[in-house]
Amino acid sequence: MTTLCSIPAGWIPRAHTVIAYTAFSSALFIGWLSGLWKDLCINAVARWPVEWFPSVSATIGDHASPRAPFQILIALCATPRFLLLLLQWLVHRYPPSRPPKSSDTCPTSEGSGATSALKEARVRTRSVDHKLEKEIEEVLAPVDDPLRVEIGSKALVDIELFVGIARTFCCGGWVYITSRDHHDLHDLFMILYLILTLPWMYLSTQNSLNATIKRKRRIPFFGFMSMIPPLIWLYYRHSVMHIPGAYTYYSLFEWSLVVWDVAFDALAVLELGHLQIAIIDTSSSTGKGFIPTQNGTTNFYLVKSSPIAQKQELGADWTAEIHSPSPKWRHFVAYVSDVYWSVCFWTVFTSLGFQLFYWSIWKLALAGSELALLANLSGFLLSNKTAYRYITSRSGLLHHRAVAVICGMGCYLFPWPAVRLVGVSVGTWTGWLALFGSWARLKGSEEMIAEAQIIALGLAITLLIKYANHSTNPLWAISHAASGGWNKTGLLLAAISMTEYAQRPVDLYPASPLSSHPGKKDHASPLVVIPEFRQRIVAVGLGSLIHLIQTFGTDAGTILSWTWTGYPIRGPTLHPFAGIVISVISLGILNQSRATRDVSTICGAIGAVTLYRYPDWIGFFGGLLLAFYLMSIFPTYLRIASACDPGPVFGYALVTKILLDVISVITAAYAFVPMGWIFRERTDLVLGFCMVSTILGWFVSKDLELPGRNSIPLRSQRRIQSTKRYTIISSMILSIISVGYSYSKIPIDKPIPYYPDHKIFSGGIWTVHFGLDKEGRDSQWRMMQLIKEMQVDVIGLLESDLHRFVYGNRDLSRVISEELGYYVDLGPGPNKHTWGAALLSKYPIINSTHHLLPSPHGELAPAIHATLDIHGQKVNIMVSHNGQEEDLLDRELQTTEIARLLRETENTPTVFLGYLVTRPGDLRPWPYQILMEDGRMWDIEIEDRRRWCEYIAFRGLWRIAYARVHESDISDTELQVGKFMLPKAGHPVHYQSNQELYWHIGEADVPEPWHMPSMFRGNGTRGHQYVVWDGPLYYLPPARSGMQRYGQHWSVYP
Repeated sequence: MTTLCSIPAGWIPRAHTVIAYTAFSSALFIGWLSGLWKDLCINAVARWPVEWFPSVSATIGDHASPRAPFQILIALCATPRFLLLLLQWLVHRYPPSRPPKSSDTCPTSEGSGATSALKEARVRTRSVDHKLEKEIEEVLAPVDDPLRVEIGSKALVDIELFVGIARTFCCGGWVYITSRDHHDLHDLFMILYLILTLPWMYLSTQNSLNATIKRKRRIPFFGFMSMIPPLIWLYYRHSVMHIPGAYTYYSLFEWSLVVWDVAFDALAVLELGHLQIAIIDTSSSTGKGFIPTQNGTTNFYLVKSSPIAQKQELGADWTAEIHSPSPKWRHFVAYVSDVYWSVCFWTVFTSLGFQLFYWSIWKLALAGSELALLANLSGFLLSNKTAYRYITSRSGLLHHRAVAVICGMGCYLFPWPAVRLVGVSVGTWTGWLALFGSWARLKGSEEMIAEAQIIALGLAITLLIKYANHSTNPLWAISHAASGGWNKTGLLLAAISMTEYAQRPVDLYPASPLSSHPGKKDHASPLVVIPEFRQRIVAVGLGSLIHLIQTFGTDAGTILSWTWTGYPIRGPTLHPFAGIVISVISLGILNQSRATRDVSTICGAIGAVTLYRYPDWIGFFGGLLLAFYLMSIFPTYLRIASACDPGPVFGYALVTKILLDVISVITAAYAFVPMGWIFRERTDLVLGFCMVSTILGWFVSKDLELPGRNSIPLRSQRRIQSTKRYTIISSMILSIISVGYSYSKIPIDKPIPYYPDHKIFSGGIWTVHFGLDKEGRDSQWRMMQLIKEMQVDVIGLLESDLHRFVYGNRDLSRVISEELGYYVDLGPGPNKHTWGAALLSKYPIINSTHHLLPSPHGELAPAIHATLDIHGQKVNIMVSHNGQEEDLLDRELQTTEIARLLRETENTPTVFLGYLVTRPGDLRPWPYQILMEDGRMWDIEIEDRRRWCEYIAFRGLWRIAYARVHESDISDTELQVGKFMLPKAGHPVHYQSNQELYWHIGEADVPEPWHMPSMFRGNGTRGHQYVVWDGPLYYLPPARSGMQRYGQHWSVYP
């Protein structure tokens, strides 16, 4: 017989304790993180804030987000639970020949320097403990001794096992039958569980092996019993006396029962130190049938492979040198395959942010999905020897690449956002493992530069793909055929790439340096010994570098959005300067000269400061310097990191990256995050920390002597040469294509209004919810279709600033503006910490100014005040997004500022398109009255009482139509559109009364150009239909306007 594997029995109670505590604590934490805390505190008597702490039953059963992970963990806890029952029964029924002493279970060491006084104190303490123990035994003796005489010791142990099993089944009853599923049955199982816990604890204590263990088990036993009387009294006060607040204190005692209960079972580890759980091969006639121990303590044991198998495995090393090198064409094919794999990696990696943010934007709070960021932490697995061997093996690299593509990109097929989130999370986890596996093998080799250049080139290609596809990666899981996705093509190319990788000759894989052969040890020995302190600095620097690349290097328009200031144009525009950004990033990959490293570092630091502090051209050139620096230092940084201990360095690097990701979002989302005010508008801190840590990490490692050409195999030297040659050619071609394509995108034709010959225009407002619909898909093409069909000439888009990692670094205006033809003002950029406001106009934008409205408490409110040239007449447009309902002072101050800006141009025709959060007719301090009276504006329809967020107001124009169109599942807010007519020369707009202002007229009685589309009447189309009324409302200007029949029979004259 051969012992294949054995584990210490003490691992079982430890696993039970960890899983159980994790299950309950995670349910409580996720309940808070999901924004459900107030809901969990609600009961039949009172609600928040009278009840301020949730019960165990409510936490684990009332809502899906905390219930699901809790029940999964409790299911995982079942195995160690039943094993614990079996082991405790065995050790109590068949005690060891020498019961474990206290020194065996809880060893203490008395150093040579211990004083005699200390020893005497310990003796006195032990004597007191023994006296207390004897007193407790005297109290329990009248109960315990008759039982043992009447029933027998072994029978008591059997009863203990039966009670334990029955108690476990009752636990499953109240865990999986929640109070909402069946309240009475849930309570019945919980009461039975509590009743059975008392004999379970009593028998387990009395059947323990020695007095020390008994004494320690009595602590949680008595702690548990002491909680029950106040628990019953508080429940009586809640359920019978109906006293508000009593249930909160009941809940605290209920949670304490959980703590004492799990702690009691955790002490079983004291009795199991001499036991081992073994898996024995009974078919083997030879081998080891014993379980090894050390100093009398059992250890984990796993049978070793035979020496012959080890030699065969070593001889089959897939990184060994081969006699006939691969031809050049095969090098090129492998290079193209690796570059495309890097495109797939960046696709999956950049899609994780908005996949997890989907729930946050629909809840406007932390939703728990943010935990998906932990998918970046797979690097810690490299600290485990077994995992290291697999991750760095040929099959491990192939499997991780395949899983990353299948899960991260193939999940687009599923219509459920949760499934896509899981798929992208798995893809991100395995994608990093595929990269880390290659990097860990290289151990600082010069070949690491070639690997990093391939990864960086894939990023540059991704930039071009996004730019060509309206700032959206067509391979993302949010894309599909209806939104312009290339998913099937991307998966087909990925399958070809995986096939090539599986069939690739061994000399085209990365190889370790000559003195660090990975087949000789579980962890290849590094050629350079780097102090741990330096490795930690490198890890933080690498995480900061990845965050910076993710922020500024994953979309060609991000740097431009940081520097945009409006009209007249004073800086670079998207076309053609996005191509310049891609070109600079591509060329930065080639700058690997050590002689220029100090200069490029200084330029990068200057570029970061310039980009943050200066707009327009100066900021743009600073952004180019920063982008060039990031890409030039990226390969060198990865080479340094690969020379370090891979598990901690790659793991902590991504921990740093995650923390920076979260903080960068909090700089704008501080109003929705506990303690978020600490990082309010502190992008300067994030950017400064990233730059300092990146530079510091490079500085402390620049003097390292990493493996050079003499320390790497010939196959690596050939691969370095071919990769360098192909990267130079590819970067140059990519730069030329990017610049040429961006110049071809410069608009030649001017946008044409929907009624170019009539002095009529339409204005709309739409809160577009960051371009993700309710299915978590890219909604830009559907938005464009509705705007086109509604014939909107001027539209304000809110929640439109997507140049952050949680939105995928996108430009929400591009599909609409480029497909339909609009002038665009993006509004305040991501460095202004707002959710964004954009203005799209068919008419030339003469001037526009960006404003950050007063926000002393809540989220920052953006506004655009623009002047348009509409049929030769200046018309002002105000687009704004006020704060939320919770911040009344903010909204009052913001609306007051808007009114002031509007009042300054009182004699200019104006349309307000904004988000107010108020009811029609609300008085001060609510925004409605402030805007209409102080801003000298008219509400577009005073009888539309169902508004809350979006409002249209006007002055100096004849309003002729108004409609609200249902958003379908594109957003959470409808599209509002108003139609306006310019006044006749010499006939200023003046309404004498509300009756004249809101005089409705039928569609058949107005000229044709006044009409709004009829396709949205009734059931509409694609889920879009007119709401509130059966169709648009039409208004007839007074006779003195001279415009009542304007446009009749399509006439262009009044």
